[in-house]
Amino acid sequence: MGRPAYRRNRVVTELVARVLDEIRESGKKITVICRVVGEFIALNPEYLDLIDKVHPGAGAYPQHEPAGPQDNEQLTAFEHDMT
Repeated sequence: MGRPAYRRNRVVTELVARVLDEIRESGKKITVICRVVGEFIALNPEYLDLIDKVHPGAGAYPQHEPAGPQDNEQLTAFEHDMT
Protein backbone atom coordinates (compact mmCIF):
# COMPACT_ATOMS: atom_id res chain seq x y z
CA MET A 1 0.00 0.00 0.00
CA GLY A 2 1.14 3.49 -0.69
CA ARG A 3 0.82 5.22 2.66
CA PRO A 4 3.14 4.50 5.61
CA ALA A 5 0.24 4.58 8.09
CA TYR A 6 -1.35 1.63 6.31
CA ARG A 7 1.88 -0.31 5.85
CA ARG A 8 2.43 -0.23 9.63
CA ASN A 9 -1.10 -1.53 10.22
CA ARG A 10 -1.26 -4.76 8.28
CA VAL A 11 -3.95 -6.10 10.59
CA VAL A 12 -6.29 -3.27 9.62
CA THR A 13 -5.67 -3.65 5.89
CA GLU A 14 -6.06 -7.42 6.05
CA LEU A 15 -9.29 -7.09 8.00
CA VAL A 16 -10.77 -4.51 5.61
CA ALA A 17 -9.77 -6.57 2.56
CA ARG A 18 -11.30 -9.76 3.97
CA VAL A 19 -14.55 -8.04 4.89
CA LEU A 20 -14.81 -6.39 1.46
CA ASP A 21 -14.13 -9.74 -0.23
CA GLU A 22 -16.94 -11.33 1.80
CA ILE A 23 -19.28 -8.47 0.89
CA ARG A 24 -18.44 -8.98 -2.78
CA GLU A 25 -19.27 -12.69 -2.48
CA SER A 26 -22.64 -11.81 -0.93
CA GLY A 27 -23.53 -9.49 -3.81
CA LYS A 28 -24.27 -6.59 -1.47
CA LYS A 29 -23.17 -2.94 -1.69
CA ILE A 30 -21.74 -0.78 1.08
CA THR A 31 -22.21 2.71 2.48
CA VAL A 32 -18.80 3.91 3.65
CA ILE A 33 -18.92 5.66 7.01
CA CYS A 34 -15.38 4.90 8.20
CA ARG A 35 -12.62 7.03 6.70
CA VAL A 36 -10.15 4.13 7.01
CA VAL A 37 -12.34 1.98 4.75
CA GLY A 38 -12.74 4.88 2.31
CA GLU A 39 -8.97 5.39 2.17
CA PHE A 40 -8.42 1.66 1.71
CA ILE A 41 -10.81 1.56 -1.23
CA ALA A 42 -9.24 4.70 -2.73
CA LEU A 43 -5.86 2.94 -2.61
CA ASN A 44 -7.34 -0.36 -3.86
CA PRO A 45 -9.75 0.66 -6.64
CA GLU A 46 -10.69 -2.95 -7.38
CA TYR A 47 -13.20 -2.48 -4.53
CA LEU A 48 -14.85 0.68 -5.91
CA ASP A 49 -17.69 -1.33 -7.39
CA LEU A 50 -18.83 -2.30 -3.88
CA ILE A 51 -19.78 1.28 -2.95
CA ASP A 52 -23.53 1.92 -3.17
CA LYS A 53 -23.95 4.61 -5.80
CA VAL A 54 -27.19 5.93 -4.26
CA HIS A 55 -25.89 6.01 -0.67
CA PRO A 56 -22.06 6.06 -0.87
CA GLY A 57 -21.59 7.48 2.64
CA ALA A 58 -19.48 10.28 4.10
CA GLY A 59 -16.31 8.17 4.07
CA ALA A 60 -16.51 7.24 0.39
CA TYR A 61 -14.22 8.85 -2.17
CA PRO A 62 -11.92 10.63 0.31
CA GLN A 63 -9.56 13.38 -0.71
CA HIS A 64 -6.01 12.12 -0.98
CA GLU A 65 -4.45 13.94 1.95
CA PRO A 66 -1.68 12.56 4.12
CA ALA A 67 -3.00 10.74 7.16
CA GLY A 68 -2.93 13.01 10.17
CA PRO A 69 -1.96 12.17 13.74
CA GLN A 70 -5.59 11.50 14.69
CA ASP A 71 -5.91 8.91 11.90
CA ASN A 72 -2.74 7.14 13.02
CA GLU A 73 -3.99 7.07 16.61
CA GLN A 74 -7.31 5.55 15.52
CA LEU A 75 -5.57 2.90 13.41
CA THR A 76 -3.17 2.04 16.21
CA ALA A 77 -6.00 1.77 18.75
CA PHE A 78 -8.00 -0.43 16.38
CA GLU A 79 -5.01 -2.67 15.71
CA HIS A 80 -4.31 -2.95 19.46
CA ASP A 81 -7.92 -4.02 20.05
CA MET A 82 -7.52 -6.75 17.42
CA THR A 83 -4.51 -8.35 19.18
